[in-house]
Amino acid sequence: MSEDNETKLPKVPNSPKKVVRQKRDRRKKSLIHKAYEYSKLCDADICLGIRLRDSGQVTTFQADPTGFWSGFSSHLERHYPRPVQKTDKDFDDLAAGESAGESAGEEDKIRPLEDKAVL
Repeated sequence: MSEDNETKLPKVPNSPKKVVRQKRDRRKKSLIHKAYEYSKLCDADICLGIRLRDSGQVTTFQADPTGFWSGFSSHLERHYPRPVQKTDKDFDDLAAGESAGESAGEEDKIRPLEDKAVL
């Protein structure tokens, strides 16, 4: 038996604040991804706004080729800290880049929605 297997240290648990932040970020990413999928599958105009109460950071997502929600983003231009604004074109560009052989960061990858019927 090699000594490498015997000297492995157990993984140190993350701090509670870090775990909460990671979970929050993961849920935000998932919510934005679901809004993107909904806009594509249901041919809908989507406007999603997320504001973190503790930091005031605003993230918006708009899948709106008609401009129906354009007043929403102009209202946030004066907000501080500057809002993180995402659109459906950001996701389309990522999906096109992956199909062309470019690699996206793990947090920005888009997985196709599996269509499953619930009985």
